[in-house]
Amino acid sequence: MHEPRTIERITVGGAREIDRDVVVEEAPLVLTARGREVAVVMRTPGHDLELIRGLLHAEGVAAPSLRQAEPDVVDADLDEAALVRRALTSTAACGVCGRAAIADLETRARAIDAEWRLDAAAIARFPDTLRAAQATFDATGGLHGAALIDRGGALVAAREDVGRHNAVDKLVGWGLGAGIAFADHALVLSGRLGYELAQKAVLAGLPFVIAVSAPSTLAIDVCERFRVTGCGFVRAGRINVYSHGWRIVP
Repeated sequence: MHEPRTIERITVGGAREIDRDVVVEEAPLVLTARGREVAVVMRTPGHDLELIRGLLHAEGVAAPSLRQAEPDVVDADLDEAALVRRALTSTAACGVCGRAAIADLETRARAIDAEWRLDAAAIARFPDTLRAAQATFDATGGLHGAALIDRGGALVAAREDVGRHNAVDKLVGWGLGAGIAFADHALVLSGRLGYELAQKAVLAGLPFVIAVSAPSTLAIDVCERFRVTGCGFVRAGRINVYSHGWRIVP
């Protein structure tokens, strides 16, 4: 359910120290239909049969017999066609759901070689910069936000959506259309940092991901592997650095 990770705690205007942080586990759960893979769901391990039973119920699939074939595989006693034709293969909540393989990130992305750095005090201000750009959140209190910040700490663009993944997709889509050099920008998130959001940052080539809330274990692993500086709990003048903290200067 969770595991300890070594992090670097930075207090703006204060010291940097190595510490340990307990991080929620995120891992893929493969759904098979009589042995044939039909979907992948990112989840916190535990209660996997309940998760799949509830997911199938929401998709209108009559409760089948389920079994935990392997620690990260649940098999449904159903014909493959009964699942493939439904929305299980593509949801807004999970960037990898419906993909037969989850390891293809290695084949589609490369490590980010950006060498520039950001000041810790500037990073600590980024969540407030994003928050100030969330006009719809001010009116509703019900949206996630994502922002691009340039090397100088200036807001370049911000997008909102009820789905945190959608907010990032909108932002990246804007950047692609505008010809933005993502390698010269930081991604700021209004919530937590999960695998799909880390994956989107890597594919865009963003060297910094700065989240107001917690990261997951798999998100940290992705950031570490692809040389992304991953920060979480960026609030009240404090920063937890989970990967590649060399890009942050006091």
